[in-house]
Amino acid sequence: MANILHISRTMDIGGAEKIVYQLATDLKEEFESVHVASTGGLWEEELNKNGIKHHKILDVESKSPKTLATNFNTLRKIIKENKIDIIHTHHRMAAFYARLLMYIFPKVKHIYTAHNIFDNKIKMYKYSLKGAKVIAVGEGVSNHLKKDLSVDSSIIYNAIPENTNRTTVREIVDHTKIKIGFIGRLSEQKGLAYLIDAIKLIEKENIHLFIAGDGDLKERLLVQVRALGLDDKITFLGYREDTTAIINSCDFMVMPSLYEGLPLTLIEYFQNGKTVVGTTIPGIQEVVTHEVSGLLVKSGDALSLSKEIQRLSIDVNLRSKLEEQTKKVYGEKFSYNNFISKYLKIYQEK
Repeated sequence: MANILHISRTMDIGGAEKIVYQLATDLKEEFESVHVASTGGLWEEELNKNGIKHHKILDVESKSPKTLATNFNTLRKIIKENKIDIIHTHHRMAAFYARLLMYIFPKVKHIYTAHNIFDNKIKMYKYSLKGAKVIAVGEGVSNHLKKDLSVDSSIIYNAIPENTNRTTVREIVDHTKIKIGFIGRLSEQKGLAYLIDAIKLIEKENIHLFIAGDGDLKERLLVQVRALGLDDKITFLGYREDTTAIINSCDFMVMPSLYEGLPLTLIEYFQNGKTVVGTTIPGIQEVVTHEVSGLLVKSGDALSLSKEIQRLSIDVNLRSKLEEQTKKVYGEKFSYNNFISKYLKIYQEK
């Protein structure tokens, strides 16, 4: 049996981190030992509970020569001491480290999962993937790798295990207004500034937005909400682990992202039978079909976003029709069994 090392930037909030956790724990019986290297975070304790060894490293995003040298030496020791056979990277700079380590450990197999679409540092990105088996989380990511990097990839859609959790959050349910939910990292990528502007455009409607998540944009978003006088329309819930209960408590969800790979949160919405107002970017369009399973608008367009949020908040029949399709899409395209079995096949390939 082989020994595998997953390298991630963190094991904190985020879809890619959740995928690392799922692969590490749900396939641990297929390996002699499973290791994860990252700066740590919320999933670290769960990894340890499941017998997965977590190794602390410095932030792989850092380009500091000292950090690069320290991380390289730390990872080299982990690979040597634990007789690692497979390195699975989940970040561009993690792939860069793996590429360098392959000079020392040429027999180690490198697998890289591309969780997002990037339009910068293409030369270094392409160098990092040389010799790796590349997985794309969706067609948009795969097309980007082929077009911009001339890199072929296999597509394995992200997935989460199906659950029957029907709990709710009283703080949300007790609101008599139409309850709209957002779950995700508070970063530029997620387009939250446009969402807040959209709520301002429809503030007279009987709606309330609940934002669950944390991130470096939080203070700026709070200032924006106060400046627009939306304190009674928008609630920041902070980081929450009870995401399923939040989804169950909302009437529908919003995903105003500017770019995505294939968002795991969106799959979670569909698994729980909730429709979404999202944006016409590749990662979202692979999941949501406009006016079939959700509504889509151009990214960065607060006016169009406001109109579709207003439409879905008023039209109960439309909302019901879209919700009927979400579970169907989840079952047909994002089966967790398919996700796990496809990765296992990749791991077992010689």
